[in-house]
Amino acid sequence: MRRVGLGVGLIATVLLPIALLLFRILGPVQTVAAILLLSGLWGFVFGLFMERRGERLYYSGFGAIVALLSTFIVIPLTYTAGLVIVALVALALIQALLKPGAPSSPSSPKDYAGPKP
Repeated sequence: MRRVGLGVGLIATVLLPIALLLFRILGPVQTVAAILLLSGLWGFVFGLFMERRGERLYYSGFGAIVALLSTFIVIPLTYTAGLVIVALVALALIQALLKPGAPSSPSSPKDYAGPKP
């Protein structure tokens, strides 16, 4: 069975809103928001269901952040920027907590013996 790649899906998510713009269904600003929303949703779905296990968080997190960028059309731009920053911080924290091989708790400084001679 052949899988759909990330690039093919992203091409479709860009061309569909552009076609709607050319048919005068969407305006220019709505087209940009639709491209961001569809691209983000495709990245999120691709990351969750089609990507290798080790890369899922990167792709799905990136997709969620791109989809959040599309909210500029319904909420003020400063709120959109704030949402994106919160999402980036949350993604970094999730990555740090779920990283394979990471220690479950940090060691205390008194346990550090220093470099060996």
